[in-house]
Amino acid sequence: MHIVSPRRALLFCVFAAACARSTQRAPESPTVAAITTADLEYRLRIIADDSMMGRESGSEGDYKTADYVASEFRRLGLEPAGENGTYFQTVPFWSVGVDGTSSLSVDGAPLELGRDFFPASSNVSPRRLENVDVVYGGVMGSPGGTIDPAAVANKLVVFTPPNGPARGGPNLGAFSSARAIGVVNLDQLPPEFLARLREGRPVADTTTTAARAPIIYVSRATAAKLLGAAPEGLTAGTAGHRVSGFVGYRFAPVRFPARNVVAILRGSDPALRGEYVSLTAHNDHVGFDHAPVDHDSLRAFNRVIRPMGADSPVRQPTDAEWTQIRVILDSLRRVHKPRLDSIRNGADDDGSGTVSIIEIAEAMARGTRPRRSVLFVNHTGEEAGLLGSRWFTDHPTVPLDSIIGEIDQDMVGRGTATDFPYNGTGAGSPQYLEVIGAKRLSRQFGEALDSANAHQSIPFVFNLEYDQPGHPLQYYCRADHYSYARYGIPSLALSRGEHLDYHQVTDEAQYIDYVDLARVTRMVYDMALSLANAPTRPTLDVPKPDPHGQCRQ
Repeated sequence: MHIVSPRRALLFCVFAAACARSTQRAPESPTVAAITTADLEYRLRIIADDSMMGRESGSEGDYKTADYVASEFRRLGLEPAGENGTYFQTVPFWSVGVDGTSSLSVDGAPLELGRDFFPASSNVSPRRLENVDVVYGGVMGSPGGTIDPAAVANKLVVFTPPNGPARGGPNLGAFSSARAIGVVNLDQLPPEFLARLREGRPVADTTTTAARAPIIYVSRATAAKLLGAAPEGLTAGTAGHRVSGFVGYRFAPVRFPARNVVAILRGSDPALRGEYVSLTAHNDHVGFDHAPVDHDSLRAFNRVIRPMGADSPVRQPTDAEWTQIRVILDSLRRVHKPRLDSIRNGADDDGSGTVSIIEIAEAMARGTRPRRSVLFVNHTGEEAGLLGSRWFTDHPTVPLDSIIGEIDQDMVGRGTATDFPYNGTGAGSPQYLEVIGAKRLSRQFGEALDSANAHQSIPFVFNLEYDQPGHPLQYYCRADHYSYARYGIPSLALSRGEHLDYHQVTDEAQYIDYVDLARVTRMVYDMALSLANAPTRPTLDVPKPDPHGQCRQ
């Protein structure tokens, strides 16, 4: 059962024999050489425990998680490959949260921070507004339906997003002469997203600019106060009232270093051991909330309304949907009393990928060594925008051109029959697996995945839709594998898809499908061995991209 305050007694469990005793294992041998469901669950219940407090980069919990991963690599005899002879590579981070003194008033009537408005642009300099005119800008992205950018100079321009909620919008850079930009979507933004804005989130850069207008999320009621009427029915350019106040963010150093964990299983062939197959996952998640919710109520609600968790829009249920929610909750109430929960444990995202690469490291370390070396990198900062993987590839601790291929796993623990891994429709299956990037740079590299999969007792059926050029979800540019691909390293990302617990306090170890997690792990193990033992490295079929250029889905 999860409570608001963490179980501090478990905080150091990752190092103590007591942790092994708590799972009925002998402390001197907590895991076995083979890839097993028991080992995966044992490790995941450590990483996704409440004591890790959601593992946000720069937090104590993520620091302890990195220590645990390093301790496992050390126990298995892997070489440290971080900085200064350690397993760690520190990534510079700061925490940024909304400035609590931010305030706005409309014609002298104050608005409430958090309920009525929320500053959204942490990379824009703090901005004061003194009797600033308000004007309606229209629907963002609507052809011919938005205001002329020249007409918004030194004004607060209010936009409505297209087709419901949006976190910003297209072409807002054209309105940089505005004093501020309001976006009418505060009512529809996920609570977990707003919590990170309020409580602080990790960033790698404290630079701010006065050249752009700050974006402010506003509620529908606030939009009506600003404009004198609800924006629906108004035409772009309609004048509103006047607003005064201040909006901004505060930066602070993170309390604990955010760290990549880097280790090498040295290859057996003297001629090839200077080359690496890289296996990666990320150790960070999105922290915790200060406002707890009932665990089972949230799961019942999300099962009906938000089947893909944070990637489903927030909306009010219909009467029929409320009936469905109550039926689900009643069934859960027969099993559990109300359980307050505030910690987003990240069991699937990406505890699942992290325990998978540790399990592979153990199987390789206790088996026959491959010819090439295997590089294990457990990234921090993925949730902050791939910052840990980008930092590692920009500041590699091994020669970057010695990495012959990279396999990233992120959210590989679900995809069960009650999940919604494919576009929010259709049930999951044991065969479902999303593959992104496998043959983008090297067909030979992707064929190694095909071959490894074909030799599994139950092969996966790959969903390649999200790998298609131009796909609107931009998954190719949003996974850690891209940090390697941009340097011309054949790379791929594996995922079993999203689900109702994505970025929720309910993403917990109890909901993981350990049988299928073990299947993914064995397939990656087989692919990595194939690459590591191949006589030649995968051939690039395309020119190397510009590592600092624009990512193209």
